[in-house]
Amino acid sequence: ILTFSFQSWTKADDIRDFEIEGISIGDTIKQHISDKIFLERKKYEYKYKHTFAVIGFIDTKYKIYEKIRFTYKPEDKKRTIYGIDGVIYFDDALNKCLDLQKDIAADIKLSLKDYKLNEDIYDHWADTTKQSKVHQIAYDLSSGDSLVITCFDWSKNLTKEKGWRDNLKVSILTKELAEFFISLN
Repeated sequence: ILTFSFQSWTKADDIRDFEIEGISIGDTIKQHISDKIFLERKKYEYKYKHTFAVIGFIDTKYKIYEKIRFTYKPEDKKRTIYGIDGVIYFDDALNKCLDLQKDIAADIKLSLKDYKLNEDIYDHWADTTKQSKVHQIAYDLSSGDSLVITCFDWSKNLTKEKGWRDNLKVSILTKELAEFFISLN
């Protein structure tokens, strides 16, 4: 599965060299989503401690992912993108998700120069029952930016209560956003 596209065939050393569905860090949401659609979806956005907000879009023009999510600062009128997530859903198919995660991680590794690899399995902070698991492979670049491939295995209760579905998420994160997410755990 094609996960990223690159601006050049050389090894990437800038997070902006990576794209998900043609979208890069530093772009604005307005470049990819109309104001009308953005405002329609805004009521579903999730705000993290009023620092960042994440908003998702499903569009038939997406070739690889079922949903694209943008993380931005709500007070930023330009809606600059600090994080991009491509999401693929896997209903009760953790092994399929983990297999795809490994394939994507291997592809990403080929395009990187200087990075630190972190692999971890942990409880998701949003599940107080500690039944939802996160399987994560992260490439932390020397700049502090990150490329992260994650399988979310939500508890049956959260799936029933909130409609959260198991999924694979491929993320491109700025240093600022990556540090913010680390502070949540």
